[in-house]
Amino acid sequence: MNIIKELQNTSENLKLLAAQRVTYARAKQIFGWQILLTVGFAVLFNFIRLLPKDSIIDFLPHILCFSVLVSVLDLLVFVTFISKMRTNGAKIQEQFDCAVYNMGWNKYNSGAKADKNFVHNRSKEYTPDPKKPIENWYDLNIEDLSQERAILLCQETNLWYDSNLRDKFKNTALYVLIGMSTLSFIISLVMKQDVGIIVIQVVAPLLPAIILTIKIYQENHKSSKASNELKGALLGLKESSDNPSMEELRKIQDKIFCSRKDGALVPEWFYKIHRPALEEGMKVNAS
Repeated sequence: MNIIKELQNTSENLKLLAAQRVTYARAKQIFGWQILLTVGFAVLFNFIRLLPKDSIIDFLPHILCFSVLVSVLDLLVFVTFISKMRTNGAKIQEQFDCAVYNMGWNKYNSGAKADKNFVHNRSKEYTPDPKKPIENWYDLNIEDLSQERAILLCQETNLWYDSNLRDKFKNTALYVLIGMSTLSFIISLVMKQDVGIIVIQVVAPLLPAIILTIKIYQENHKSSKASNELKGALLGLKESSDNPSMEELRKIQDKIFCSRKDGALVPEWFYKIHRPALEEGMKVNAS
């Protein structure tokens, strides 16, 4: 037997989830501005190109400079802030998991725990959302399972949910980039522009979006691949007649933490769209 479902709803553990929710929400807000800046620049430029030539100034010399500026801003500012908040969110989630699993903290893999004052301040900023409650975080039928089997099922659920959501987002990001590139190229052909002008007016405005999409795709692909590989090891433990050891479960948890810390964020609006289907699939997979 286990008491994971009881432990997850204690005030201290709910405080961790509240802090985690706020931390990730802030990171996703910055990520949203990052997307808006890169994609918005490309969309705005394509709109400007449709205006009559005599109504706009010659802005071609500024395109490449602005594209490089946005790309540098992306790498130096957005990536730094998002990475820091993503790490804090992953640590808080790891603290929650360790608390409800009754599992020790691995300082060699996860470093120091999130600052207590940081957790306290973030948790106070949390506003309950009936559509996304933090109560009953692991809403699974695990009451009759041993502690080890229950942990294993929770970990499997985390991996399944994470890898499927990331697969959907990385593919969507790639499709959006292909769509914008195609639209820009079609506009250039309709306007009968020279090849040199096409390169400047198609590639340069899309440069920040191309860099961001490649980054999103690589990070999500790496994280999703690691999750899928880990699911193979987890499945072996699940099919074994013996209970997995806490040492084996700790190794799986270490991989989950690294995936959370290093994986690219998924925008909140994208998560909300796919959440119902993912949660239904998660429960079917866990049954």
